[in-house]
Amino acid sequence: MSMNTELLPITTKHDPWEAYMDIDQHGELRLSNIEFTTTVLCNMRCEHCAVGYTLQPKDPDALPIELLLQRLEEIPHLRSLSITGGEPMLSKKSVENYVAPLLRYARGRGVRTQINSNLTLELNRYEEIIPYLDVLHISHNWGTEEDFIEGGFAMMERKPKIEQRQKLFNRMIENSRELVKAGVMVSAETMLNKRTLPHLETIHKQITEEMKCQRHEVHPMYPSDFASSLETLSLEELRSAIHHLLDVRNKDTWMLFGTLPFYACSSNKEDLQLLKRLHSSKNVTVRNDPDGRSRLNINIFTGDVIVTDFGDTPPLGNVRNDRLENVYQKWGKTELADSLNCHCPGVRCLGPNVLVKNSYYKETDFKKLRSNI
Repeated sequence: MSMNTELLPITTKHDPWEAYMDIDQHGELRLSNIEFTTTVLCNMRCEHCAVGYTLQPKDPDALPIELLLQRLEEIPHLRSLSITGGEPMLSKKSVENYVAPLLRYARGRGVRTQINSNLTLELNRYEEIIPYLDVLHISHNWGTEEDFIEGGFAMMERKPKIEQRQKLFNRMIENSRELVKAGVMVSAETMLNKRTLPHLETIHKQITEEMKCQRHEVHPMYPSDFASSLETLSLEELRSAIHHLLDVRNKDTWMLFGTLPFYACSSNKEDLQLLKRLHSSKNVTVRNDPDGRSRLNINIFTGDVIVTDFGDTPPLGNVRNDRLENVYQKWGKTELADSLNCHCPGVRCLGPNVLVKNSYYKETDFKKLRSNI
């Protein structure tokens, strides 16, 4: 594969996980983004976890790393690569045999890298991957230390002692600062739901001031099997929560909003006002979700290839015998992909993803709508 040595810094103007970059670069969506699930282990059991029901006490045997690298090699337009779990940094063996080699491969090829971690392990665990890592993504839904102590271990039968949980909370904050110092972008994501709603300002302050994160990501939480105990917000509550965050935020920190259920083709004046505000605010971006557009997820144990790491869509193929480009083409031909494949160049919008459509717009045919902005 040709080396892409001209890597632009990751900024509000250049987000390698933004699916719209495919349209800019190729005139259409392409397979440019791969996510690997590299572990089913985790030292926490968060109530909001997207994959909580897949976590296990032991990792099964994984496919050979050579096969995974060969499959990446077959993707001509690879731009970004993410690693998720479980907690990808928990098993030293997994980091050595899978996480580090995948990140090293990506870095060598000029592909941007991200790992999703809860950042609660000893800092030296992260040292091996720092040279190959662009973004460390963390979930931060804790308005108070108590929220972390309760919500972060909500699904665990035998919980660590409260002092141990407190220690993990403090370590997460310290680790974030240290990784930022080491040149990694730490991006903290907050879900908008009934638990976080009263604490959004506190959470934002902690992320930007104490943890020194260079980016705060905000995503509405959608109803799905794993987080059914957390209440989702109505569209009205979501709008007012976002306005509130825009009022109180630190304007020097990048705020990225993702999977928003508001579109420029809406006939609702309040939706349009909110979108105009988001698009004209300094250091604020609204990301088109890569899932189902430019990204596939690969499970390194089963080899299954799916569209998102937590959708209910059945596997589209398997890396043991399928090339990823072929799987991607196959996905593009499905009825579901077709129903979501919507593109409005005027506002650089790719329409809703599966979760948003099922939650709020089951009956809407976005392809028949036009932008009102």
